Order: sequence, then structure tokens, then C-alpha cells
Amino acid sequence: MQDPSSALPVIQAASACVWRNGRVLLARRGKTLGKGTWAFPGGKLERGETALAAAHRELLEETGISADLREMIGEFRIATPQATFLITSFTGLHVSGEAVAASDSDAVAWVTPDELSDYPLAPNISAAIRRAKALLML
Repeated sequence: MQDPSSALPVIQAASACVWRNGRVLLARRGKTLGKGTWAFPGGKLERGETALAAAHRELLEETGISADLREMIGEFRIATPQATFLITSFTGLHVSGEAVAASDSDAVAWVTPDELSDYPLAPNISAAIRRAKALLML
């Protein structure tokens, strides 16, 4: 049996899978954890914040855009040596703003599903994009 004091913390996070004109927004991680991989804009929940509110906040902080996040794609677990991240991902359509990299991102791109193989993706992103596309009937 594992000693409970050695268990890794579980960190709640949220992300936003945003679509515009058949393209999905990806952000390249610019910080240590996942640096260089492409993923949805997102990050840790703040105290008292819902996952949906965090997805909206992180989207605005990392890209400067807003979206109508209307569907939950699912929850994804990513284990790292430091912690396990439980990421709740939402999807919806772009509402306003022009995407620019900020905060934890060092680049952003609007990508067609056919172009995904050109990007080193974070875990679960391909599957989440397929599910988001089906949920939004795109």
C-alpha cells in the first residue's frame, strides 16, 4: 500500500477548444511544463472558480479572445512527476478578439484538423478536437 503522504497532488485545471471558420485555436506552451507542445489555452483553477469560468479567464489571458464555450468535451488526466492534472475541457465558437500569444503561451495558431500532424500536440488534444468537432456538429 502506498504511503498517502507520498501521493502526488491533483491540480484542477480547465481549457478552451475554440473554433473559427473550421479552424481550431492552439497555443504553444512557453513555460517549463509542456514547453514547445501545442494545446488548448488553459490553466489552473483559482480558489472558488468553476472550471467554465477558468476556461474563459485563461482563454482571455493567454490569447486575448473570447468565445461562446457551450459544450464540455470531457475531463482529461495528465500525470507528471510533480502532480496529476485533471483538465476539464470546453468547446465553442470564437466571439471576439484577435488571437495573440500572452501569459503562458509563446505562439498561437488557427489550425484545420488536417494540419494537426504538423504540430507537436500535448496529450489528449487530437481526441479532444475530434470530440469537440462532433459536439458542435462542425
